[in-house]
Amino acid sequence: MSSEVINQVAILTAKPEKHDELVAKLANITQKVQENETETTLYYAFSIADTNEVIVVERYVNQEALDKHRAAPYFQEFIRDAPTLLAKPFELKSGRNLLQDSAQVIRL
Repeated sequence: MSSEVINQVAILTAKPEKHDELVAKLANITQKVQENETETTLYYAFSIADTNEVIVVERYVNQEALDKHRAAPYFQEFIRDAPTLLAKPFELKSGRNLLQDSAQVIRL
């Protein structure tokens, strides 16, 4: 089943001394997404225990919404700061095709 929806997962590995700063920046981005990006339908981050990895989960209604997110000044600032925060380049996984027999669970 094909969909215009774009799902992304970003895997970020913070420098050990920059983990808290990375988390704070991602919290700020999440707030800005909530305030400014109505077509971003899912955006949250979590950290992996005992590692410096932070995972960001994202869903956009279409490519235009993703482009808007990438162009946002708060995201551009993060991209500029990333080399000072990350131990290695972040890994990005993106897909449009939802599994046909997969059900979504959304609770608000």
